[in-house]
Formats: sequence, C-alpha cells, structure tokens
Amino acid sequence: MKILFYLSVCGVLTVPLVEVLGATFEDVASEAGLTHEHYPANLQGVGDIQSRMSGGAAAADYDNDGWIDLYFTRLNRPDRLYRNLGDGSFRDVTVDAFGEQHLADVCTNGCAWADIDNDGDQDLYVTSLKSHRYHLFINNGRGSFTEAAVTRGAALKGSDLHFGFSACFGDYDNDGFLDLHVNEWRTSEQNPRRDASNTRLLRNRGAAAPGHFEDVTEAAGVVMDYPSADSMAFSSRFLDLDFDGWPELLVVSDFGTSRLFWNNHDGSFTDGTREAGVGTDQYGMGNAIGDFDADGDFDWFVTSIHGSLGGDGNRLYQYDGNRRFTDVTDLRGVRIGGWGWGSTFLDYNNDRHLDLLMVNGANGFPDDTTLLWRNFGNGVLTQVNAVEGITDRKIATGTLSLDYDNDGDLDILIVNNGDKPILYRNNSSGRMGWLQVRAVGTRSNRDGVGAVVRLYVNDSDVPLLRFVDGGSNFLGQNDRRVHFGLGLATTRIDRLEVTWPSGRTQRLYDILPNQVITITEPLPRQLALTGLSMRQGRPYVTWSCQPDSSCLLEVSEDLVSWRKAAVIEARERVVSWHDWLVSRPLKRFYRAWH
Repeated sequence: MKILFYLSVCGVLTVPLVEVLGATFEDVASEAGLTHEHYPANLQGVGDIQSRMSGGAAAADYDNDGWIDLYFTRLNRPDRLYRNLGDGSFRDVTVDAFGEQHLADVCTNGCAWADIDNDGDQDLYVTSLKSHRYHLFINNGRGSFTEAAVTRGAALKGSDLHFGFSACFGDYDNDGFLDLHVNEWRTSEQNPRRDASNTRLLRNRGAAAPGHFEDVTEAAGVVMDYPSADSMAFSSRFLDLDFDGWPELLVVSDFGTSRLFWNNHDGSFTDGTREAGVGTDQYGMGNAIGDFDADGDFDWFVTSIHGSLGGDGNRLYQYDGNRRFTDVTDLRGVRIGGWGWGSTFLDYNNDRHLDLLMVNGANGFPDDTTLLWRNFGNGVLTQVNAVEGITDRKIATGTLSLDYDNDGDLDILIVNNGDKPILYRNNSSGRMGWLQVRAVGTRSNRDGVGAVVRLYVNDSDVPLLRFVDGGSNFLGQNDRRVHFGLGLATTRIDRLEVTWPSGRTQRLYDILPNQVITITEPLPRQLALTGLSMRQGRPYVTWSCQPDSSCLLEVSEDLVSWRKAAVIEARERVVSWHDWLVSRPLKRFYRAWH
C-alpha cells in the first residue's frame, strides 16, 4: 500500500513527496535461481579497462513458450542461458542449448536477441573483449543453437583486437529483415596499427539470403572512426523519430562523440547531431528512448558521468519536432547520476506515465545507488529508488526491464560487474490496469521491431505512445513486448493503433485490459499495375486501388529483395508514384500493396 503526499505552498503544487508503506521492488535473484557471478574477483587475464565496464544480459522468449528467458555474458567463464519455468524461477539450460563450456574461453560482453531470418524464433548475437571476432547463434527451433557468425558475415573477423560492447537490431532499409549495428570501445593504445573501428552497420541481405549480412558502414555514412584511432561507441538504437517511415540510428559514444544519424530513405544516413541539438554529453554510455512527457513523440535520455573526471552528468533531450531537440536535463532534475551506465524508460507502477531508471558505478570511485525517477505526469520526475526498494550500491553496468512472471507489471534486472545479478520483482498491488502487446510482422520483420504503437484508453484521449524495441540500454536488452500501464478504473480500451515498419497501419477496437495480446500484421493485397512510363527522365508508375486507402509501394533490383519506397494515401481509384530516387539508368522493378 502506498500513500502519496504533496507539498503545496500558496496554492501552488510543488515537488511531490512520497511515503511508501511496503516497497514496490524486492530482490529475488537467488530464489529465482540467478546465482552465477559475472566473474570471480580473483580472475586473471581480464585486466583491460573494458573488463571493468562489462556485464551484459538480454531478455527474450527463445523457446516460444510465452515466458521471458534470460541470457548473460561473462568473462572467461561459460555464458548463461536461463529458461523461465513459469513459476517464478529459472533453470540453467546453457549446456542443453549450446553444449559444454559455451564460450568459456571468451570475454563475452554485449548480447542481443532477434529473429534475423524471419523463421519465428530468436537468434542470438554476442560481442566480446580482447577477441578477433564475434559470435552469432542460430536458433534451431528445438531448444538448441548453431554458431554461424563467419558463414553469415556477422563475425567482424580480423587480426586486430576487438573490444565489443552493445549490439542492436532494426530494419533501417525497410526490406522486412532485421539489420545489425555493433558498438566498440577501444583505445588507440589497443589499436597500434590504426585499424578501422569495429563499430559497424551490417545489412541483412534479406530475401536473397535471409539472416546473412554485409558490412555497409561506409556506404551508409555511419562511420564512427576518429583520427586518434580510438573507438568510443557504447550503445545504439534504431527508431523512426520524425515519423517519416524510416528509422534513424542513434549511437551513444564516449568523450563527446555521440551521434544521431537521420535516415535518407536510400540506404544511407546523414549526421544531424549538431543541428538536432544533441550529442552534448561528455561521456555518453547508455541510452533510453520514450515519450516521457506524453506529447506524442520520442525523447532521448543519455547516461554519462557526474562529478568524477569533471563530468557534467546525464542528458535528457526532449523532442520538439522538425528534427530538433531541447536539453531539459536540469528542468527535469536528472543530471546527477554518478558514473552512469545502462538506462531504460518503464512504467513500473502502471499509472500511464513513463518512469526512468539508470544504473551506475565504477571501480575506485564512490559507490553509486541505482536511480529510479517516478513520473508524476507532465514529465515531472522525482527520485524514488530508496522508498521503492531499490537500494543496491554495487558496480552495475547492464540493466533491462521485463515481466518475467507475466503478472502485468515490469520487473528489473541489473547486471553487476564482477558480482551476481539482481532481479527486482515488482510487487505492485495490482490495482492498476495494464496491457502488453506482442507484435508479429508479415511484410515487416517478424519481430515487428520498429513498429510504433499508440493506445487510446478513451476515444478523446491523447494516446499513450510506445514502440517495439530492438535496441540496447547499454549491455542490456529489454523484454520486447510493448507494455502499457493503464491507471485506475480502466475496464475497456477504446483503440490500439499499430504503425508497422512496412507503413501499414492496423487498428484494434474495444480491447479488454490486463492481458497479453498478439497482434499479427495483416497480409497485404497486391494492386494491379496500370501504367509505367518515363517523365522528366524518371520512372512514373500507376496502380488501381480503392479510394481512401493506404498503399505501400516497393522497389527491387532483382525481383527477390524488395524494400519500402513510399506509403501513399489514395484519394481516388488510381495511385501514382514518381521515382525520383533513381539517379542513373538501372534495372528497377515496382509493386504496390493495399
């Protein structure tokens, strides 16, 4: 039970004070069976600075039984895959899934799940420190995995030492298959030959070779190399910030090198960091994206260092539209976070407002407490971690949110560097309503990553805005199911609207709360081609269609791999498109769907 007190002066509401009887969160890692250590304190051979920044985890339902499982990376010890048994506990199934001594001689670090081949199950990508390659495990659909990074073009194999951190997935070229962005933090001293950074963008070859990748970093314009030969990238995400139907790439990177790349719709990006008013973080580490102020667009939180090394703290960038952000860090009171690492937005108390969590800590510096800011509405954030039962003071790196017990409220997992993990079970009272959405793409990628979901509790409400996430919080990947808190007295949801990466919009009406629902993207109907000609030296194509309908237009060079070109709202019985993207004569095919 919670009692909330508000301090009012001269009739003006000021900062809310919170008194809690019975904390929301309780550490149940031990009883849940999560008892491994990231690495023993006396472990030899991991003395590089990156080892003190390491420790990753990722959440996904790898066996499709409806319960979220967990994967953990470790240093020179076998990684751990824990299967959720559905009774509040996990069982270590690493040997069954991967074989004996799984990656035991590798300092693994980042990990991320995704269905890279659209076959309906989760595959796993793992980065590592002081190695010459990374690993990709293909889910065989029978509870086991096969390693295939080299043959599938995802190993980034090289003679230079790699120091991999977070990896993220997203369909940046809208061809219906998930692409991969990999981050590296490496000093120039560790790169004496000045090799190119292993922060790379790997394009999924799509229908021509599902789940196989090619390096397009240079061609896409997202190189993160610097004259000093340092590599500074820690975490990244793909998300369509400006709602033009094409996901941007956001990279959080150390020493003032964070970047925002806007999608050009042609397989390339433009660095718009400075013009957007972002990238001012001194020591960018982790990141979270969410509509914390409930104004209908996505905002960006970046963790950094405060106090130590002269660090001036975190950044909270509020999106204003038109590809511009405003720094509201001090206005919202979230600058001070110690030595920050992973972070995530989550509605932990199901009151409809996105709260904010960050973890922190560093060897040789004062202990930091994990921080939780509660959102009291209108973006008012107040620190409540102590009263909510979050009291850990260890060196925490990775973090993620998940609903491991399927009770409708979000739990928190924290990875402690060189120590055991923490699983904070959410013990909320259950008075607040909720809804969770599992997205299944058909024309879009199977995981639905990048889909934007809007929920209208009532027809007149401003919608709650969420998205299907394939990104990294910094060495932590959230439960991909989209979670909505609904507040009190919600007996029915008026409307749920999903904008798929394909551009199609799907609406569901009159939904009951307090359930997990699966939404499958409708199969499209192909439109009849009515004309193809050249106008002003560019192809001009027309199709017949139903009036007042949304039409998805696609292009291909080989009739095998197709990608989204545009989404057009048809007002009459014919829809047309002028292909201005063709810059030179080439063979090009077109099709359209309704």
